[in-house]
Amino acid sequence: MEQSELDELWQRKRLQTIRLMEVSDLTRQLLQALDRRDETSVRILLSMREEPVRRLLEIDNSLRKHLLTLPRESAIRARDMLNGSPPETEEERRLCDQTAQYRKLLEATLEMDRRASLRMGGKRSFYTMFRES
Repeated sequence: MEQSELDELWQRKRLQTIRLMEVSDLTRQLLQALDRRDETSVRILLSMREEPVRRLLEIDNSLRKHLLTLPRESAIRARDMLNGSPPETEEERRLCDQTAQYRKLLEATLEMDRRASLRMGGKRSFYTMFRES
């Protein structure tokens, strides 16, 4: 894979990570508001979280579309790296490290979201209704 392709993918993944940091921060604040039983803050934070989540989804869609523009071999390798494969060359390391950072933050954010959802919705929570067996 060419360096320019790796650089483009890294930039997109970096932007995705930055957007996820916004969602994570708002989710953390949401949990704190739930702990305080501050319903007004909860409503505000849920509303504030919508836009960063939407932008995060747009970046993900854009990244997926970008993979379709790459040569077949590069697209396959890029997909593998974005799914957590280790770097095969030193040039790939930066993208793989960024992807690992994103995955770690995503897991932490999803866990916070699960806790918030269970506190707010109880048995009607998304995580209760659609939990994995």
